Amino acid sequence: MDKFEDISQEEVDEIRRHVDEHGLSDLPGKVQEKMRAWRNIPLSVAVVGESGVGKSTFINSVRGLTADDEGSAAVGTGDTTQEPTVYRHPYNEKLVFWDLPGVGTPKFPQDKSYLERVGYSKYDFFLLLSDDRFTSKDIWLAREIESLKKDYFFIRTKIDDAMENAEDSEHNFSEGRVLERIKNNCYDNFKAGQLAQRAVYCIDCYDKHKWDYTKLMEDILVSLPELKRNALVLSLSPLTKGVIRHKTRALKRRATMVALTSGIQGACTSLIPIPLLGGAISLSLDIALLANEVTFYLEQYGLDDDSLQKLSSRTNTTVDYYKDALKDGSAIMASRQTVKTFLMNTIKSQAGEEAVKRIPIEMSRFVPFVNALIGGSANFATAFYMLIKMINDLEKDAMKVLDAIIHATSSEVD
Repeated sequence: MDKFEDISQEEVDEIRRHVDEHGLSDLPGKVQEKMRAWRNIPLSVAVVGESGVGKSTFINSVRGLTADDEGSAAVGTGDTTQEPTVYRHPYNEKLVFWDLPGVGTPKFPQDKSYLERVGYSKYDFFLLLSDDRFTSKDIWLAREIESLKKDYFFIRTKIDDAMENAEDSEHNFSEGRVLERIKNNCYDNFKAGQLAQRAVYCIDCYDKHKWDYTKLMEDILVSLPELKRNALVLSLSPLTKGVIRHKTRALKRRATMVALTSGIQGACTSLIPIPLLGGAISLSLDIALLANEVTFYLEQYGLDDDSLQKLSSRTNTTVDYYKDALKDGSAIMASRQTVKTFLMNTIKSQAGEEAVKRIPIEMSRFVPFVNALIGGSANFATAFYMLIKMINDLEKDAMKVLDAIIHATSSEVD
């Protein structure tokens, strides 16, 4: 079982003080408020590049939307974006993507006023998009961003078009050679423009599972400070395996906090006891607290009914197609029970007793917190064991669904 180390003694003490000063009545609400704060750290992303390179399409893609969805960025050819336009993530209004006007238009000329007029200082990082050729405007933009000491990622869009053109014109077509040629051209231009060498991400906004889309998401997440990284990953849909793995790490941090809350409740309250090990031990778990957390995990991994329904519509499949992919998955996905019913049955089953047997193991991992858990160690160990196991199981389920998506969409292409 995992050890999750990111919860601090300061956070434990904060919960303990809250219990001492206010009692337990609103402790779950306090914890939920804190976890919402983790998720809603402001993050502002600038998407820049010449007109027509696919900035709006990328913004829709990373937000899990199509051009037809409400709130999507307008997609077109030519100078679609006339002013800096903000697009909020549908699941987190604090995560915003700015579609910036193309540089070098009459309204936004290629000079020092460009970045001032688009408000460069408010962005956490830039995504610089280019399509079928590397231009002097791209070099100029990159230089200006570097001069601001801001991080940026260079993204080469419309790779599907480049592949089609190469396949039509080359006798010995090879995707690998085309990608290498595109990237080497970019590296040569970096050098000629006296820019720092950096990764080039070749992507297709309409197929997130091709080429470098996954690596782009992974590298963006790794580059961010922890709080902003968590805010981003808990807002993104489970669109790549890298994102899913980052979700798992963030959710385990939450699970520790929820388990700690459960432990304190067990030490200080008299919820309805659940006898285990032949009645030798009784738990007083707040099932509603745990059920809300597990429901959040299902939503994060895209495994709840609403997410699967939307996914089936977007991929021209059926919900049953994805449920079939999960037939050998986790117990909660196979049981078709409500979350509360599943948790109650799990606690009363052998799994619940296994959790209790692990009390010494789990408690040894959280030695700094033991003083906050006197009398509630069984609650803490059981909640922690169950939630971490649930996260590990659902991560595998999310990977199965992702593989099913890739198979469905590749079949459409074939």
